[in-house]
Amino acid sequence: MAKEGSLIDNGIALKLLINRIPAQKRKVIFGLFASAIFVLTIALLSGGIVYGGRSFLPISRIDVTEIPNMERADILTRAGIKNQTYWTLHEAQVKTNLLAIAAIKDVEVGKYFPDRLVIKIEARKPVAMIISRTGNTGLLQYIDETGRVFEKGRSASNMYLPLITDPAMQTPYAGYQCIPSVTALMRRMSSLSPDLLSHISEIEIDWKIAGSYKFDLYDLIVYIRLSSIKVRMRAELDDAYISRMLLAVKTVEEDPRYLTNEIDYRSNDPVFIPQGGGFR
Repeated sequence: MAKEGSLIDNGIALKLLINRIPAQKRKVIFGLFASAIFVLTIALLSGGIVYGGRSFLPISRIDVTEIPNMERADILTRAGIKNQTYWTLHEAQVKTNLLAIAAIKDVEVGKYFPDRLVIKIEARKPVAMIISRTGNTGLLQYIDETGRVFEKGRSASNMYLPLITDPAMQTPYAGYQCIPSVTALMRRMSSLSPDLLSHISEIEIDWKIAGSYKFDLYDLIVYIRLSSIKVRMRAELDDAYISRMLLAVKTVEEDPRYLTNEIDYRSNDPVFIPQGGGFR
């Protein structure tokens, strides 16, 4: 009972003490007290205070869109995610880190209280392959419809894509952006039937040159998969054009009267080049 009485007496004494403080000063004191509580709360939630060696509200659930040429662990490492809390992880920085990966076209990052992170990735879709040379070695890379070169990766698809060769192109490292005229070719190729495109093993860009001035125009020299025949074509590719070209190639292969392995198909009618009189 003495203890209870002491608490009551102490409470009354504190109240009397507070009442003796001028009203204006009381407002200042209460304001400072509220600010201190607010700062303490923020420090706690931001992980500034740890309990048992663990930060408060760590990110423990991470949902990541799978992409064909990168492992989940690689994505998280490149994103810079490591032991952050809900409050210390910044979505904008994660997005910036991931967009630095050439194989990623776009990213959406969202945090969900108290411990969840969602990363939605739009991967680049390959329309062709290209060889990136380092010294005497070559590395296959992909190109998408925007003309961006990116890594083929370890778990890449086994889809049949044509190889693009361009003697004028600089070393096409991952992240390399093709010039607009080559990018236009990639856009056209992205709209082609994959089945038709699978018949083509290589497309060589053959630039037209007038004197010392190179026009931004080119023909395509197309090499047919499992065939010795190559075809010169216009750059304006579409399904109907490729279908007619493949029919012309089949005609040459099946008719022994055609002593040629080269066809000029830039006009509406194919021109069969006699052996020894090629267009190169």
